[in-house]
Amino acid sequence: MKYGIIIHYDEIGLKGHNRDFFEQTLVDNISEKIRVKSLKGRVKKLFGRIWIDLDDFACGHEREAWKSLCETTFGIAYFGFSVEVPSVEASFIEAIKYLATSIEFETFRITTTRTEKNFPLNSMEINQILGGTVLRNFEGKKVKLKNPDAEFFLEIVGKKAFGYVNKIAGPGGLPVGTAGKALVLISGGIDSPVAVYYMQKRGLKVEFIHFHSYPQTSQQSVEKVRMLTKKLTKFDPFLKLHMCPFLEIQKVILKTVPDKFRIIFYRRFMLRIAEKLAYKIKAKGLITGESLSQVASQTIENMTVIQQSVGIMPILRPLIGFDKREIIEVAKRIDTFQISIKPHDDCCTVFMPQNPETKGKIEEVLDIESKFSVTDLVAQGIENLSLEKITS
Repeated sequence: MKYGIIIHYDEIGLKGHNRDFFEQTLVDNISEKIRVKSLKGRVKKLFGRIWIDLDDFACGHEREAWKSLCETTFGIAYFGFSVEVPSVEASFIEAIKYLATSIEFETFRITTTRTEKNFPLNSMEINQILGGTVLRNFEGKKVKLKNPDAEFFLEIVGKKAFGYVNKIAGPGGLPVGTAGKALVLISGGIDSPVAVYYMQKRGLKVEFIHFHSYPQTSQQSVEKVRMLTKKLTKFDPFLKLHMCPFLEIQKVILKTVPDKFRIIFYRRFMLRIAEKLAYKIKAKGLITGESLSQVASQTIENMTVIQQSVGIMPILRPLIGFDKREIIEVAKRIDTFQISIKPHDDCCTVFMPQNPETKGKIEEVLDIESKFSVTDLVAQGIENLSLEKITS
């Protein structure tokens, strides 16, 4: 009997000719996280599954580390701590006895699946044999097909079979890196980390850019962003954070732009600088945490005016239709909320107008913008960028 973790995916199985690429990327991502966490396990592809070899079933103190690894690896639909046995009836019985001793339960069911239908016994017959084994060897247990305490799974895959008890949910989605790379405009607030979560879940590898107004704002606001980025390394253990000093650009905007347009101009310059960096790092798009009409800069009119500042690069807004309550729920689930709500001052609150424009018009914005050198200011932003590497 061998011990390990059996891993299932769902969306990857629909990828046709590209399926091998998605499977291999998932294997590579799991292997990388194993290395980073200093765990011992070897990852293998099986038919429609992935298997991690382990030294023992319980994994001792490392069990929670393995569970956390699988629960935060996009592409995993569900998994279970499993035993591997030969595809023969006697081994199935041995496996079910072993699994039944590993947990406390009163009611149970057996679920068998076979990748090859030429096995001598069908799934129902195997269920009956294994169910009878539990009833004979474990006193007081009862079969319950709906909502049992324990569901024992047996998966027959060629000459091997894998048994485990109860499925543990993974995060789903697609493996990070299968959709290319994008650059995230990250603030110290609640929204942008949640936007990152949803885009990583769709397979995007991300890098971050943060605009700060230090020393006009405190160093604490910059540190918050580092902490948030660190939290997100549980989904991708190696992240890059580009810091952009923005205060001098804001001072030019302050002198040249009417008060009510300041936020629009802040955002236009942020996008321009982010776009330049995105091309440099070979990113295919920008990601923001914008939610429609949440603040003045996020009305449909202002988002249109702000987006006009960049070229054809797509701006991905995964939270565009979310309300604040929904965003907060996800932030709590991914454990970024408590960091995000710590008091801080950010660059968008510096020189904040009392009555910001909510329905900007492109003609007015372009007329104002013609009064100063956009190219020089963007070049200044790019020149002053610094890079930090964040690891889990």
